[in-house]
Amino acid sequence: MKIAYLARRPIPSVHAHAVQIVKMCEAFGQLGHDAVLFANRGDADPSSIFERYGVARNFRVETHPKPMKWLKKPRFLMWLLRRPFIRQADLFFGRDIASLYAASFLGKPVIYEAHAIPPAGSFRWKLLGRLFARKNFARLVCVTSTLADLHRRQFPALRGKPAIVVPNAAADIPMGAQQLDWPGRAGALQVGFVGRPFPGKGIEMMVDAAFRLPDIDFHIVGAEAADLAWTDAPAPSNLHLHGYRKHGELGAYYRRFDIAAAPYGAKVMNASRVESAAITSPLKLLEYMAAGLPSIVSEMPGVRDILGGDTDVALLVPPSDGQAFVAAIERLADDPALRRKMGQAARARFLAHHTMVARARAVLGPDSKT
Repeated sequence: MKIAYLARRPIPSVHAHAVQIVKMCEAFGQLGHDAVLFANRGDADPSSIFERYGVARNFRVETHPKPMKWLKKPRFLMWLLRRPFIRQADLFFGRDIASLYAASFLGKPVIYEAHAIPPAGSFRWKLLGRLFARKNFARLVCVTSTLADLHRRQFPALRGKPAIVVPNAAADIPMGAQQLDWPGRAGALQVGFVGRPFPGKGIEMMVDAAFRLPDIDFHIVGAEAADLAWTDAPAPSNLHLHGYRKHGELGAYYRRFDIAAAPYGAKVMNASRVESAAITSPLKLLEYMAAGLPSIVSEMPGVRDILGGDTDVALLVPPSDGQAFVAAIERLADDPALRRKMGQAARARFLAHHTMVARARAVLGPDSKT
C-alpha cells in the first residue's frame, strides 16, 4: 500500500514528535508499505534524517523549504498537492489537520492521529469537524483514552466512525558500544532523564532530587545549563547536563543508567507551550522500557494507557511530589533485585505491546494489507 504521511512539521528537529513521525514511517516500511513523509524542511538537510534518528532507508522523505511565516500553510498545501506521490497514494495518514483535509478531496481513505485537541471554536477545531464528516474519513487514532473521550464528546461527526486509542511507541534501542566521556562517579547509582527542558516535564524534580541525594549521580540528556535558567536553582555538583543528543546516540546513555526517571509535574508544557498533562503519552517512558530500564514515572492518564495496569513495569509517584520521587529512588537504590526484575518486565511489555511495528499495524487497522 502507498501511504502518504502528512506532517507539515519541520523534519529533522530536536522535538520528540519528530522522532515519532520518522519512526512511524520506518515501521510502515518494515510492514512492506511504500511510505513517503511530507514535511517542512527542518534544522538540517533531509538526507541526514536516517542517520540522525537511526532508522532504515525503507521510506522516502520530501520536504518543503521553510517559506515566509504568513504564507507557511497555503504554500505548503499547494506544494503538497502537486507532489506526484500524493495522486498515487492509497492512504493519507498524519497529524496535520489542514493537510489531511486538503488531501481528503482526492477521495482516498484518511486517518488522523491526534496528540492534542484544538481549542473549541477555533479554525482548526472547525476544520477538524469537517474532516471527520468526510465520507472517506477512515478512523481517528488518539494517543490516550482521555484524548479519545474529548474528541468523541466534541465532534458529533465522529458518531459511528472508529476512534481508537493507540499510545505512542518506541523503536528498539540499539545500545551499541559507543564510548562516552562519562562524568558519573564509580560506584554511585546513576539516575537518568532524557527529554526536552520544558516546565513540568520532570527537570525540576531531577534538580530537587539531586540536592536531596548527594551520594547518587543524576543525568539530564537533552538540556544544557542555559535551558535550566527558569528553574531558579543552581545545579548541584552531582547533576550532570549532557545537552541535546541525536536520537541514534541515546543507546549509549541508556546503557549507563541504573534507573530512568520521568517525574512529570501536575502541569506539563509541551513544545507548543500548551498544558498537556491529561493527554500526554510519554515517549521517554516507552524508550526506557525498550532499553530494559527500571523506571520511576508520575502517574498520569497516558502512563496508565501505556502500562495497562501492569504494576511490575515502573514505580508510579504522584505528579509534582518531590518527596515521593526521592523515596522511590531510595527504594530502587536499596534493591538491585527489584531493579533487575522491573527492567526485565519493562522490556517484556515493550516487546509485547509497544514496538513501532505493532503500533503501525494498530493504526492501519485489521483490514490493511501488509
